[in-house]
Amino acid sequence: MRLTMASKRSAAWIGKMRKLIIVALVLLSACAAAATPQRVITLTPHLTEWVFLLGAGDRLVAVSDYSDYPEDAQHLPSFNTFGALNVEAILALQPDLVLAWRGGNPEADLQRLQQFGITIFYSEPVLLDDIASELQQLAVVLGVPEQGAQQARLFRQRYQQLQQIYQQAPPLAAFFAMGTEPLLTVANHAWPAQVMQLCAAANIFADAKTDYPQVALEQVLARQPTVIIQASRDAVAPSSAFWLRYQSLPAVRQQAFITLDANQLYRATPRILDAAEQLCRQLQAYRERG
Repeated sequence: MRLTMASKRSAAWIGKMRKLIIVALVLLSACAAAATPQRVITLTPHLTEWVFLLGAGDRLVAVSDYSDYPEDAQHLPSFNTFGALNVEAILALQPDLVLAWRGGNPEADLQRLQQFGITIFYSEPVLLDDIASELQQLAVVLGVPEQGAQQARLFRQRYQQLQQIYQQAPPLAAFFAMGTEPLLTVANHAWPAQVMQLCAAANIFADAKTDYPQVALEQVLARQPTVIIQASRDAVAPSSAFWLRYQSLPAVRQQAFITLDANQLYRATPRILDAAEQLCRQLQAYRERG
């Protein structure tokens, strides 16, 4: 009889513990859901793309100007994020998370938002692989770590494939014409410079000290690029009238001009590899043409 009573008490105790565990799990799930950001604002276009890529676009309540990809982003309220932020307008939307670009958004305004209790996620990608790393970090903050891991894996796989295909290709002397008045180019950690390196394009200004140096025309003429690379909205080829005057350049004589999509090339998103793939293929075509 004692054994039977003990067994009954044990069973009752186990039943109560199960109920308590279930209640605790429900409460933990509720707390986790409450902690997951539901009202998100982005202050730079590349972060807008990241949120949609991670499947959390429905949580966006506003985005930065020029957030034009994907198309759904164009239908959201937008802020001018250059110069000063409209802190009052941002607060009026009651966000529980603001995504900012460190160095690209006004730090003083971001600090004001933090003083009002707004959580800020800072993005500061420098190298191509940082895109994958930060995507994973943001995914954790948004409560979708699996999507972040998947997107990071896809990005790195595609990046490594391009490396394997083109890194042993014969280098081509290339000039990136970011602008002609003044004459600007890229080097070091500038996104186009990293893409050029991935495609085995020998940047004729790789020795520049800054990422976006201004150069003299005489320097370009002296370094004799065999390819001139440009970028424009929707990859529409700009007029080549400026360069046609300089037939001493191999790139001009051979009409070796490559135009990439500026939105893909300048934004720190996985779409930068679309621009890289296009550049790599076109450079390879010039190699094969001799």
